Amino acid sequence: MERRDLYQQVARLHVDNINKGFLATLGTGFVALMYQAIDEAPASVLLVEERDGRVVGFVAGGCGMGAIYKRMLRSPFRLGVALLPSLVRPGRILRILEILRYSRGHSLPPNLPEAELLSIAVDPSCRGQQVAERLYRRLEEHFRKTGILSFRIIVGEALAPAHKFYRRMGAVPTDQVAVHQGEQSTVYVQTLAQVQPHSP
Repeated sequence: MERRDLYQQVARLHVDNINKGFLATLGTGFVALMYQAIDEAPASVLLVEERDGRVVGFVAGGCGMGAIYKRMLRSPFRLGVALLPSLVRPGRILRILEILRYSRGHSLPPNLPEAELLSIAVDPSCRGQQVAERLYRRLEEHFRKTGILSFRIIVGEALAPAHKFYRRMGAVPTDQVAVHQGEQSTVYVQTLAQVQPHSP
C-alpha cells in the first residue's frame, strides 16, 4: 500500500471512530498529515493492521508531540490548506493552542512517563477480533525494544469503553488532567515488564 493512501485510511479511521476528540473536527487532511509526521518522526511510531489492502486498525505512540508538530511544519502548504476552515473559527484556534500547550507538558502532573499512547482505533467491522489487543501489545513491544518501560495514556472521562479496555490491558489510573478547559481526563500509566535475558 502506498504510504499516502495508508495515512488517508488511518485518518478516516480516526475521524470516524475517535469522533469525540477535537482532532477529528480538523478533518482528514490535517489528521492524515499528523499521522504521516508520527510515522516519520524519530521518537514516534505508527503501527497498523491491514486486511486485503485495507487498514482495519492502528495505534500511534511516541515521546511528545513537539517533534511531530515540527515535522508537520515541513509541509506548510498542506498544513495551511488543512487548517484553513478552522482559522476562521476562534473557538477552534483556542483549542488548537490548548493542544499545543499540552504537547509541551505544561498541563500534565509531574513524574509521568514521557512516552505516550497517542491514539488507537479499530474499524467497527473488526471489533471483537482482538485487533486492538494486538496493536496495544505491538506498541508495548516497540517501547520495550527502545528501552522504554512505561508509558502514559490520556482518556476523556466520557469514554467508558476506552477506560474498560485500558484497565483490562493492565494500565493503572494515576491522576486527572484537563487538556481542554472544563473537560477532565484520566491519566493511565502502563508499566512494562523487563524481559529477562536467557541463561547460557
